Amino acid sequence: MGLLSSSKRSDSSSSLASVGAATLNGAQISLTLLKEAMDGTNIPFVKGVAGLAVEVIRIAKAIQTNKEDCDDLMKRTTSLLVVILGSLSGKKEDAIPSHLKSGIERLTTTFQEVLAELRIIEKRVGKRSVGGLARSILYYVDNDEKLKGCSAKLEWAMGEFQVTSKVDSCLKDLERHEELRKDLREGHAKMEKIEAGQAEIRDGLTEIRDVMKEQVATRTSSSDNLPSTVMPAEPKIFGRQEYIEKAIRLLQSGATARLVILGPGGMGKTSVALKIIYDARVKERYGRYRCWVPCEQATSIPLFTDLLAKSLNLPPSSSGDRLSEIIIFLESSQVVYLLLLDNFETPWDIEGQQSNVADILTKLASIPSVSLIITMRGGQYPSSNTIEWSTPRLPSLTQLDLDAAEEAFLKISPDAAGDPELRKLLQKLDCMPLAITLMAKLSEAGETIPDLLSQWGTERTRLLDQPGGDRRTSIEVSIKLSLQSRAVKGYPDAIRLLSVLAMLPAGAALTRLPQLCPSIPSWRAALRILRGAALVYDSADRSRVHLLSPIQSYILLHHPLEHGLLEELRTGYYDLAPSEKTDIDDPDFNDISKQLAEEEVNMEAILINALHDESGNREKAVEASVPYSIHLRWKHPRTEVIIEAVRVARELGSSKLASCLTWQANIHRMQGRHDLAEPIYEEAKEEYSKLGDEESVAGVQRVLGAILAIRGEYQRARSMIQEAREALLKIDSVIEATWCLWEIGQSFYLQGEYSSACSTLKQARWEFISGNNRLGATRCLSIIGASLGRQENHDVAQSTLAEARSAFLEMGDPSGAASCLWYLGDTLQRAGNPSLALAKFNEAHTAFIHLGDIEWIATCQRSIDEVSRILGNSYPSQPESVTADSQ
Repeated sequence: MGLLSSSKRSDSSSSLASVGAATLNGAQISLTLLKEAMDGTNIPFVKGVAGLAVEVIRIAKAIQTNKEDCDDLMKRTTSLLVVILGSLSGKKEDAIPSHLKSGIERLTTTFQEVLAELRIIEKRVGKRSVGGLARSILYYVDNDEKLKGCSAKLEWAMGEFQVTSKVDSCLKDLERHEELRKDLREGHAKMEKIEAGQAEIRDGLTEIRDVMKEQVATRTSSSDNLPSTVMPAEPKIFGRQEYIEKAIRLLQSGATARLVILGPGGMGKTSVALKIIYDARVKERYGRYRCWVPCEQATSIPLFTDLLAKSLNLPPSSSGDRLSEIIIFLESSQVVYLLLLDNFETPWDIEGQQSNVADILTKLASIPSVSLIITMRGGQYPSSNTIEWSTPRLPSLTQLDLDAAEEAFLKISPDAAGDPELRKLLQKLDCMPLAITLMAKLSEAGETIPDLLSQWGTERTRLLDQPGGDRRTSIEVSIKLSLQSRAVKGYPDAIRLLSVLAMLPAGAALTRLPQLCPSIPSWRAALRILRGAALVYDSADRSRVHLLSPIQSYILLHHPLEHGLLEELRTGYYDLAPSEKTDIDDPDFNDISKQLAEEEVNMEAILINALHDESGNREKAVEASVPYSIHLRWKHPRTEVIIEAVRVARELGSSKLASCLTWQANIHRMQGRHDLAEPIYEEAKEEYSKLGDEESVAGVQRVLGAILAIRGEYQRARSMIQEAREALLKIDSVIEATWCLWEIGQSFYLQGEYSSACSTLKQARWEFISGNNRLGATRCLSIIGASLGRQENHDVAQSTLAEARSAFLEMGDPSGAASCLWYLGDTLQRAGNPSLALAKFNEAHTAFIHLGDIEWIATCQRSIDEVSRILGNSYPSQPESVTADSQ
């Protein structure tokens, strides 16, 4: 009986056409239409495979997770079923050739394997609420892999069945042509040449069919123990378009190409390579001769050559020399093969075999009919001395830019769109693709972005370590594989240096490494090895070396720095800070501050780590925190380190508590936070009294008097400051006493007593000049200029303030220079030049925002608003968030 009975053929053909059209148009796949299409067949083995296909679609539709992969699987299944039923339409059972029957039997086996995987997933989905978040995430990742594997199997099955069907069709056409030729033989002498050609075609097609049968037999025998070489599904890629285009241009630039994609683990090398070979231009050029060789499990040379042979669909070895068979096959090929040797670092790192692997690679690269793409973790090309790699060489893959990282995250977890903390989380991950993927899956499973940020701060890479995961599903496994490379394992100083670098979040300046780790004299060799393994990367100007954040976190967790190296590192940074007596007008201050500015992030990390380390010398860390805070006070006022130093100093009963309190208060004062500074100064004064330090007691009293003047308590302020001045003069602390005089002059200015301010500050300026104190002299000059402006002496005021500003900038005092800008604006406004005044106020405003001085920010904003109203401009008030951020 025929495949379709006469009563049902019309209906089922219509159903088959409807299913095909729906699949092509991306419409919802209808099980009803599929069942109608298969109901027309009465041939058991055809009906059997069709029934399995319908069951695959039914389960895939029912699965509620991994929807995109399920939809892809249903479309592939439907397409395959349409091809099967369509190609056999109208045939009787006894008319179906044996090779087509064998093909359908193999399809039945494929569908049974796919159905078994789907039933496992179906059971998991039914139990997804059991086991908590970790198991749900593990199932999600494993389901994803299973579904992609099912789709790949069906893609291969489709190609195989279509080729078999086409061979059968060609043979049938030849048979019909032969009958026609017999009828016309007597009248067509030229048919002799056609006969010879037809015979060759027939023999060739028969040989193709026999080879396919042999290949199928090979797949089910000796290759069963090897990993699948079926090409994985085309990946989704973000932010790599320019890189991929470069690679495709190289593949198109000559007869063949040889490319290497390098980079750290977790950068997406495999995904980029697959995206390249799935590109339509590459498909057009290489067609079905694109072969994926998964080298991850090629832990020996025989395994590597067997995998290569399997990807080329070679029959079982007949000679025992697998490599020679591969080389002969490729050299005799009339088409160009594109071989993707994925994760090539595995065979490359086989113990004692690198030269042999290099020989194999060189032989493959020398074959005119072979193009190569190699993916390999690390930073060094293999066999550079024997292989001419395509140029320009592809750069190593690095982290994604922030926009691409966000796009990749939201593709997996779209509900996170618009979260203000998302970009901060991505930056914490250094935009590393694997870390982004794993973190996004946690977000998709229900974790909020703020929660993930918090967990990353405590758990680090353990957060992204899936139970039983591999290099694609666990960031820790991926990093561990790089650390286990032959070169790194064979050079212990490489790990020691990596532990040093992990302590430095801003990377290490190459010029300072000898001072930071004197116990690693071979640091240059260690660094070369770490670069080769792509465990570190260089800054754009190659002056600093860095670790990616996930690698840094892993090293801190699993390879903490040994005590001796840790003490060396801390000492190297403590020595950077100026002495406690150094101030901004000292000749060396700017050079010291410049070095510190380059190392601020690392300095703070080292100090905070040392202050928290109860097993270390925390007293030394407290001592180093004070001079570092002197630098911060003038350059970037921040209190994180000094607040921690105050806590530890109290805990230890340190004699440095008073100094720590003073510098904490000094920084608050530079931020315009006099309310915070005043009680801390009071406590510092008590501590200095306990120590019998009269000079410091008087110095703190001077500052407390200055705070009173800012509040408008001018008489009380001057009385307190004068008392401090007299105490300082008694002990011959002349410069400190002169600072008291400066504060008195400042109080007159604040009170509006500009004449008194000028006379007092001129005296103070003379004393500062006599004592070679440039900072004090310049401070006096700036307030003298401001006072002259208020006394309508505008020209002299402007020149005086310009001189003061120039001196502040030369000394490196950004706060003093910014205050001169405001005084200039104030003078220009009073001189009737509001446009220039507004420009100065805006410039001062920007400078104080950078410094975080909220009092001056507010003063500048009031002036801007006032002048803008005069000019009729609409100049919006500064948002509150700016003030909050600057604090």
